[in-house]
Amino acid sequence: MKSRNFGKTAFFVLAVFISGCGRRTEPPLTRQADLVICTDLELPVYEPVVKEFEERTGLTVEVQAGTSEEIRTWFAQEQTERNGDGKPGPDQPAEWDLAFGVNTELLDEYKELWFPCESSETKMLDSWYVSPDHVWTGFSVLPLVIMYNTNVVTYRELPVGWESLLEPRWQGRVAFADPEQSDVSALALAAAMLGSQSGEAYIEKLAENLNYEVLKSVEQVNEGILDGRYSVGVTTEAAAQTLLCGGADVDYIYPEEGTVAVLDGTAVRAGSSHKEEALAFLDFTLSRDAQKIMAVSRNRRSVRTDTAAEKGMDPMEKLPLSEAGWAELSEAKRQADMLWQQADGREGGA
Repeated sequence: MKSRNFGKTAFFVLAVFISGCGRRTEPPLTRQADLVICTDLELPVYEPVVKEFEERTGLTVEVQAGTSEEIRTWFAQEQTERNGDGKPGPDQPAEWDLAFGVNTELLDEYKELWFPCESSETKMLDSWYVSPDHVWTGFSVLPLVIMYNTNVVTYRELPVGWESLLEPRWQGRVAFADPEQSDVSALALAAAMLGSQSGEAYIEKLAENLNYEVLKSVEQVNEGILDGRYSVGVTTEAAAQTLLCGGADVDYIYPEEGTVAVLDGTAVRAGSSHKEEALAFLDFTLSRDAQKIMAVSRNRRSVRTDTAAEKGMDPMEKLPLSEAGWAELSEAKRQADMLWQQADGREGGA
């Protein structure tokens, strides 16, 4: 596995996906799609939802999938074009209708791109999962966890929280994705800085225990722990639970100092030429059936109040969630990013 040098880089985040490392799909060759979706979700997450929507409606859907950084670039290019300062970039979808499963922090950052609307399913959602101005609506919730390889980590060595990742015995054995590329890692740094006894010093201590090396994605974190190249690492509850249910030699814990969760959501593009279809898709993603598909197939937590956690997963209210609010988490992320870059600079000058 390739690793790169340490880069420059609530309760619910700012929804920072998970990380996403999507794979671009080819557009249909014979028929113009009825709906074009942008997403940084992985194919196993979005495909069952999209296929079910197509079967129920008879509409054709084109999915433009990319990494979270590619999605950010597309949004920035769209904003520039809308301001009359440019044209779509070479890798940007020329016409798209809806952003699906994208970190809600990013959706908020580009909120002027979205058509304010309220889904017919909103009444079944907790207020945490709906934008106050209705520019986005949540799709799934992803608490962060520390996963470990049960063949490598003994019972006496089990991690208990963020501080466990600093233990000398795990030096070079902690899997951690690049915070510049992964929302999960960026959020984890903020949560750890707020909750651990090390405070701001946590960032430099973790960088040192990583040997100043990070992975490209959360997917690489999962793979590295699974095959034993790493002992412990930071990932999402959904990924860890899916591996565990599949019989993998892994288990996971919620950091005792307080974990946080990534919230991804859906937003309809203002100016979409398929607004009716986009609104229909938004409604479907929030339906009990679609939420069940997502929960059962990928162990992602539903945003609906009438959908319980899957078997083997504790109710959300029982998780050790951070008490930090949106504003505090946002500020902690900015501070953690600055400290991370400073640590990178120290390593570069060593």
